[in-house]
Amino acid sequence: MTERIRFLREETLSGRNKCARRPMPPLSTAHEKGGIPIRKALALKLLFDTMPLFIGKKEWIVGTRTYFKPHKDNLDGHDPFNYTLGVYPSFVTEEEIRQFGKDYSSVNMCHYTPDLGILLDKGVGGIIADAKERKKDPSLQPRQIEFLDSLIIAYQGLSSLIGRYAAYAKELSLQAEGEEKERLLIIADICRKISKEAPDTFREAVQLLWFGHLGIIVESFMFICYGRLDVILGKYLKDTPHEEAREILECLLLKMYDQADINDLSYLNKHEGQLVVTLGGVLPNGENAVNDVSMLFLDAIDHVRLPEPEFNLRISSKNPPEFLEKAAHLTVTGCNFVSYYNDDLFVESMIRFGMKPEDARDYGFDLCQDMNIPGRSAPFLSCSLPLAENLMEFLQKQHDFDSFDALLSAFKAWLSEKIRDTIGHSNAAGEQMMLYRDGKYEEFFESMKKTGIPPIWDARTPMCPLPYLSGMYHGAIENATDMIYECYPIKDRGAFCGTSVETVNSLAALKKVVFEEKLYSLSEVVKACQEDYQGEGQEIMRNILWKAPKWGNDDPFADLIAKDLLEYCLMEFDQYRTFSGGKILAGIHQPHPVATGWNLMATPEGRHAKQPVSVTMTPESGTMKNGATAALKSASIFDPMLIHWNYCVMINYYASIFQGEKGTEIFKKLLLTYFARGGLQHQPNVMDANELRKAQQEPEKYKDLIVRLWGVSAHFVDLSKELQDEMIARLS
Repeated sequence: MTERIRFLREETLSGRNKCARRPMPPLSTAHEKGGIPIRKALALKLLFDTMPLFIGKKEWIVGTRTYFKPHKDNLDGHDPFNYTLGVYPSFVTEEEIRQFGKDYSSVNMCHYTPDLGILLDKGVGGIIADAKERKKDPSLQPRQIEFLDSLIIAYQGLSSLIGRYAAYAKELSLQAEGEEKERLLIIADICRKISKEAPDTFREAVQLLWFGHLGIIVESFMFICYGRLDVILGKYLKDTPHEEAREILECLLLKMYDQADINDLSYLNKHEGQLVVTLGGVLPNGENAVNDVSMLFLDAIDHVRLPEPEFNLRISSKNPPEFLEKAAHLTVTGCNFVSYYNDDLFVESMIRFGMKPEDARDYGFDLCQDMNIPGRSAPFLSCSLPLAENLMEFLQKQHDFDSFDALLSAFKAWLSEKIRDTIGHSNAAGEQMMLYRDGKYEEFFESMKKTGIPPIWDARTPMCPLPYLSGMYHGAIENATDMIYECYPIKDRGAFCGTSVETVNSLAALKKVVFEEKLYSLSEVVKACQEDYQGEGQEIMRNILWKAPKWGNDDPFADLIAKDLLEYCLMEFDQYRTFSGGKILAGIHQPHPVATGWNLMATPEGRHAKQPVSVTMTPESGTMKNGATAALKSASIFDPMLIHWNYCVMINYYASIFQGEKGTEIFKKLLLTYFARGGLQHQPNVMDANELRKAQQEPEKYKDLIVRLWGVSAHFVDLSKELQDEMIARLS
């Protein structure tokens, strides 16, 4: 680690950017002429034109979001940096709010991955020029011209922001000397160029990439991910010395942790954007994608070691072995923000599903491990199917079955109806949105009244267009359409099963205890769940249920139930299409284990109400009896060709397993054996329970300790006591 990076890392962790944060003054473009898209773009440009600027000492990558809104419910009344993220000038009128029935102007898309390569290839000026050229088409409708105008305004705003940084760096240089003066002048020259032109050098490309993402989080607040940065940046490396390039990437990683000083009062205790970078895999032509930038990123991660951004690594048989070797070293040394994907199987699964090979090979991820094709798709979300919640609702209405097979068959039929209804509702909401896209405004508002569906579809609404983000989606300028209206070429959407492990374990317990051993009736178990096992004799029942076979132990009793039920649901998703003809990408996913558990009643495997649930297909805490190898064998039981969107198995490893010279090799062998069996994804967490307990007692000594919660990671000491306890329980 260079002296510069050591300094900047400490500055980042200590919250250096607090000095730049400002409450946003009362700003509005609601009075301006033009429709909602124009006024939204003018509001964004107003932010770009007026945001206070900040260039920190020794920074090579500059630019930060400085306008925020202080929390009204500031917990201690003293911290001026408790801010909400969703701050934006007002741009809708009272009449529009009345017409829509509610103010939806702060609704924003998230969970998506644009193609930042569009910005780097064309430059800000190139995107503006393309939109202006498209406007010349005489066949365009007024609403399409309005969209193109909004996009032009948004990118003129970005150009203005970058130009302001050029002037500010030049101004600061007048008061500087020596290396500091030279640094500021270089920054000024770079910003001046990329405010209009495409980059030529690696330093220019990284700086423009950051400004591009900064614009995204100003417009959309959070949760828009980076995509395949090694592929995007690879062609700009050229003859840049590797030491220089690595330091630039390290500066970028620190900038990606730019808002660590913000406390958003969430149950994570602080704001972390939890954004994902995808590395490795293959190129659209099927050849190896790992390049020098991929390896430099891994070196930069090793030096910086911060929980954000997450790194999802596509491990392909075509990648050089040193890629996995270096990544495995990061994992066994505590970088619990690195995930691994079986690239060969994921690509094959998507191609068999019907996706074009060049698209399937170009996938990236959003923050929840959902597969995206950057800039060409936005598949979040057609159906979320919470299995355990459905099981408990089902059992409370139907609990008279002669056999376990009869119960399981009836439950499958119940889930089929839920899938049909959920996807049907999503499709109806999408069709309603497209009425507005097509200028059928009266029909749109009439549909709202008739169906009762609000004017919002998966965090998309006509009241909150995204002209800036649209510029980094293929098809937006070509179709003169905002990306909230599916301008992009791939219309597929995702669906996933949630709380799967609790459901599998519950069914296994019912099969064993109720139908085979006949120790209790089904109605007795349901009653105990309703009473959270607090009734007379119910604790004994709970212990018996808890000792029944559990998922994640390479035990066919539980694992075959999982395979039967989940593959059934995955195939059910495939029965449906989106309203625009896209397919339903199937996955298995469960984030937010603590928050989800708060809202789930007791379940038949012996879990108490409000207790945390498992992360996707991770064994429930306290049930992994046969070790990590058995858990990974269970996790590879599913047909990988049925999973095209998201999947996860997180194993919480004792750090002692990987100590010593052979630690990296042990992890590599474990991962590759799992992949060879058909495993799709792995999120390792290498921890020490005693160290976690010590960190609770003396947090100042463990400020760099990183843990993986689900699809997101965090510094352990920043978490609430409840989340810390849940992490420790995973190692019990």
